[in-house]
Amino acid sequence: MMKENIEDISRFLKFELVPDVKINNGHIEESFNLTLKTAYNILDYVEKSMTETADKVQKTFETMASNITQNLEEIMQKSSSNLNALQKLTIDNELAIANDFTTKLNNLVAKIDTRMKQHEDFITTSVAVCAEAFSHMSRGTVKYASLFLNSVLIK
Repeated sequence: MMKENIEDISRFLKFELVPDVKINNGHIEESFNLTLKTAYNILDYVEKSMTETADKVQKTFETMASNITQNLEEIMQKSSSNLNALQKLTIDNELAIANDFTTKLNNLVAKIDTRMKQHEDFITTSVAVCAEAFSHMSRGTVKYASLFLNSVLIK
């Protein structure tokens, strides 16, 4: 019986177990190959995705940098233009103020000059009238050139 059992076991191993193991090994190898292929596909997909994402990010940053540079240049141009306009307005205002001040000062000087001339004429006239009025008194003689008496009115 032992011999038969060994033969049965041998047959079983030879005809059933070994082919099943070979088939299983083939399935394991096929499964491994599929897993490996899937892993490579995943890695390729991730690499492509990462490359595309990196390219998109780089393009976005380049666009942002370009826009920022352009905006800063526009700001600088506008600021420069505004500064020049402000400087021109300042100069124009300074000139207008200086001209207005000069005109008003000249008017004031002319009025003061006229008023001073009026005072001078009044004092000269008063002295001339006094000299004429008191020239006959006995306490000395007041002599005054009658140069100014031509325009003196005594009321």
